[in-house]
Amino acid sequence: MRAFIATKRGRPRQLEAANDNTPDRGTMELQMKRAVLARGVAAEAATHPLDLLLAHGRINLAEHRAGCRYAALYKQVIGPTGISYGRLYAGLAGESRGRRTDVAIDPAVDDAERADAQRQFRTAQAALRSEGAVVAGITERLAVFGAFPDWLLAEHATALRARGLLRKGLRQLAEAFQRNAGRCR
Repeated sequence: MRAFIATKRGRPRQLEAANDNTPDRGTMELQMKRAVLARGVAAEAATHPLDLLLAHGRINLAEHRAGCRYAALYKQVIGPTGISYGRLYAGLAGESRGRRTDVAIDPAVDDAERADAQRQFRTAQAALRSEGAVVAGITERLAVFGAFPDWLLAEHATALRARGLLRKGLRQLAEAFQRNAGRCR
């Protein structure tokens, strides 16, 4: 007699072939979670809070682009926002992670690009922080870290106020990027 019954874990096998070029939509639970978050728009819009707000018309395209650009600059200057030990293990294993090892790296080009990204980020960050710590915190948590707050699509007074603060931060970022359009490309 067995004390434990072995069960197969994970996602059930698909009926169609593995190489059918259809995107993996995730488990049924994940699909339902995205559908609940999307609330009537395409479920793909629920991948990031800024996409969801844009799909629902809560922010405009300029604010969306400013938030995405700020997040990209944040990741370039500060570093990845997720926790991963992949780079550490790859370095220990002697892997190059896709970088060609037979080509010399031009430090001047890398340093110039890094300095430009850092200047753009610092300018945008200063503009965002000029609106106050609350506005900067809400904007960074949502745009950079992709946090889905409870108030994202809610209609109560606190949610409207929080979304107003978020839009204020995104507008400030959009204006900062627009002011420096000649230098920030």
